[in-house]
Parts: sequence; structure tokens; C-alpha cells
Amino acid sequence: MAEDKVDKRVQRTRSLLRTALIQLIREKGYDAVTIQDITERANLGRTTFYLHYESKDDLMLDHHADFASRLTLRILSTEELLGDEPSHQLETLLQELADHKQVYFALMRSKDAQSIKTGIQRQMVDNLLENLKIAYPHTEPNQPIDMLANYIVGAHFAMIDWWLSYRNEYSAHNIARLLHQMRRAAIRDAYGQSS
Repeated sequence: MAEDKVDKRVQRTRSLLRTALIQLIREKGYDAVTIQDITERANLGRTTFYLHYESKDDLMLDHHADFASRLTLRILSTEELLGDEPSHQLETLLQELADHKQVYFALMRSKDAQSIKTGIQRQMVDNLLENLKIAYPHTEPNQPIDMLANYIVGAHFAMIDWWLSYRNEYSAHNIARLLHQMRRAAIRDAYGQSS
């Protein structure tokens, strides 16, 4: 029971810090936000911040992991991974990104953008590797599996960036379908399956 209370307290503290960070990014841009700003907005002390995170980038990566776990970074069934339609969560994620473009661009244009992008991509690659190992437990792809996962995630990242930057006429639904079709084609090809 006491452990449950601690977990809820930790979750609440982290939620307050993540919320403060996102609010401040909207107001000031990522580079201008300091840990002092975050702790003041969350009404917490700097010591509390450092009990949970090493840096602002670490907090941002935790925000992404939390956000994505609620939407897409989860174990997909083989049908969700290879079916005809993308998961609803992928479309929801894309719509959230479109609705909060200013936060996305503040991050991607920040001085720490490469570190954040690398961390997010690592989370996505690890998730895809886990999904592939579950979907194909006894089959090896015809290329290194980590190369396949990095290729798919890199292509997804590039397509999402292109869409948010230049092609607003496409809906989140359209982009989710295109991303799903490209991922499915790459996976099927790597595992020697016909389309």
C-alpha cells in the first residue's frame, strides 16, 4: 500500500514537470526554458527535479515516452503491425502532433534538437524491434533486424517532419495510412512475404 502511494506521488510529480515543460515551450521555445522555469511553474524545488531527471532533455524524452506509450509505443498485434489499416493510435498521435506543431518545431529547431531526436528515435526503434520479435519469433529477416528497424523509424520521422512542415493538405488519417503501408511493405519484404 505504501509503495502504491509512492508510485502515485512519483507519477504526479513527473506529470507536473512534464506539463510545466510543455507549457513553457509553447510560451518561450525550448532553448529559452530553464530548469528553474520548469520547477517554478510546477511549484516544485530544483532538488525534486533532480531526483527525477538529469536534465531538461531527459525530462523531454520522458514526456515523449509517456505521450507515446499512451498512443503508439506499445506492443502491437501482428494484425496491427501488418494489417490493411493503421492502428487508431497512430492517427491519434499524428493528429496530436499536427495540433501542437509549435511544440514540435520548437523542439526540432532547438540547440539540443539532435539529442532529443536521437532519444525519441531510440525509443521508437526499441519498440519496433520488440514488435518484430513478437510477430516473427522464429524467423530472421533477410537483413539485420536493427538496420530494418532504424530504416523504418528514420523514414517515419522524415515523413512526419515533411508533412508537418510542408503538406498540410494531407490529414492525419492520410499520413497514418501512408506510414503504415510503407512500414508494412518494408517488413514484408525483409521477411520474404508477398504483398
